Amino acid sequence: MERAVTAEMEKPPVTELGIMGWIWKNLFGSWLNTLLTLISGAFLFVLGRAVLTWAVREANWRAVTNNLRVLAWGRYPDDQVWRLGASAGFLLLLALVTWLVWRGGEEARARRYVLGGWLLSPVVLTVLICGIRLPTLNTIGNNFGYYLFRPDVLISLDEAWRATMGLAIVGLLSAASLHLISARRWRVAVIAAMALAAGLTLPLGLQAQPWILGLTAPLLLRFALAMGIGYWAGAAIARALQGNARVLQALPTLWAVVVVALIVLLTNFEVGVPRVDPVEALPIVQPSIWSGIMLTLALATVSIAVSFPIGILLALGRRSTLPVVKGLCILTIEIIRGVPLITILFMAQVMLPLFLPLEFNVDRVLRAMVGMTIFTAAYLAEIVRGGLQAVRHEQVEAARSLGLSEVLVTGLIVLPQALRAVIPPIMGQFVSIFKDTSLVAIVGLLDLLAVGQSVIKAREYLGAVREMYLFAGVFYFVVSYGMSLASRRIEKRLGVVES
Repeated sequence: MERAVTAEMEKPPVTELGIMGWIWKNLFGSWLNTLLTLISGAFLFVLGRAVLTWAVREANWRAVTNNLRVLAWGRYPDDQVWRLGASAGFLLLLALVTWLVWRGGEEARARRYVLGGWLLSPVVLTVLICGIRLPTLNTIGNNFGYYLFRPDVLISLDEAWRATMGLAIVGLLSAASLHLISARRWRVAVIAAMALAAGLTLPLGLQAQPWILGLTAPLLLRFALAMGIGYWAGAAIARALQGNARVLQALPTLWAVVVVALIVLLTNFEVGVPRVDPVEALPIVQPSIWSGIMLTLALATVSIAVSFPIGILLALGRRSTLPVVKGLCILTIEIIRGVPLITILFMAQVMLPLFLPLEFNVDRVLRAMVGMTIFTAAYLAEIVRGGLQAVRHEQVEAARSLGLSEVLVTGLIVLPQALRAVIPPIMGQFVSIFKDTSLVAIVGLLDLLAVGQSVIKAREYLGAVREMYLFAGVFYFVVSYGMSLASRRIEKRLGVVES
């Protein structure tokens, strides 16, 4: 008679699966592992007991707790600190929405909205943290009059650059619209917009100003060059996006946004008359007074966000078949990677102002951001180049055989695979530049470490060196570990690692 089969299967031993299995296998799997585990446990017990006794009974944590405000945002005005809270809340809300949308498997439209929110987040955060000055109706009417009737005033106020930038933007959007739109009435409207911009800036363009090598030339030459470059860039973008219905649908909204932006750009300057000068919608807070954790996070965030696309462009330029583009990219990458970061920071703080006009003053914090950005971009370029080399050439040839343009081949086939392959080194570079923000203390900026050093020099906090540096170390560890954890989650989601 056959034995009856029990309904419940026999469970595996406790020492084979789960946490207990891992502990038994890695810590007590042999007599040597057991001995090392006991010695290490005894050492950690003694060390932990000493550290805990010091932290609870002996440490002077008042050096940290009494100065949390100074360590967090330093000299930022107390009555405007709510803007920092609003910025943090905005980022947390955006991150929560992103997590819910991606976790819930929402439709592509919801994901596009989330992506649009992240693209707009730098503008929102800049306005909240730095403040903004906006023109009123009196400002707009008065300052447009200077373009038509008193263009010499714009030159004396050093505001002629606004017309140059405005014409470049109009040229770019106009070229893209003319290449994408086939309806005659819309093409006529675009041409009329270009003519309006050119007519508005024509009186200013007839004014003469020193330009290249000290030679005096009409500003019209500069305006024509700016519009020409913008038109060429817009045409190139339109050719790459030809046939994309979504881009065509977004053009009217884009034109509306650009018109508002151009009005602000062209008229948002002071002329010394209070009733027509722009008003501060949010009080302006100069970056020069940023300090503490706020400055550390600002330097790291800007450097990471801006250096990433620049590094990709440098990597693509280094692999370009155009000799001039390839040579310039190689020269930029090798020169920047050949010197330490502190040298870049000293050059940005000390030497850069020597090459700028006397009336052109760049804030010290912005100069540090520029130095850290170009330094990080050079290293990212080499990381991305390694990812580009890992993409099989057969895939590129297959994409070209389907009729895709070079821009679409790079953007849809090559770059996604290249970036997916180099996520760990990219995140490693991001963590490195975050920790390297402490170097700005050497050039006179008050980051977290610099503020902490100034605190422990006060009479009542003398000797609290270990407490302050431990606080700073914990802060750097938490942020760095959070970035690494996010990187691992991205790798798992994209299938770069198995588990």
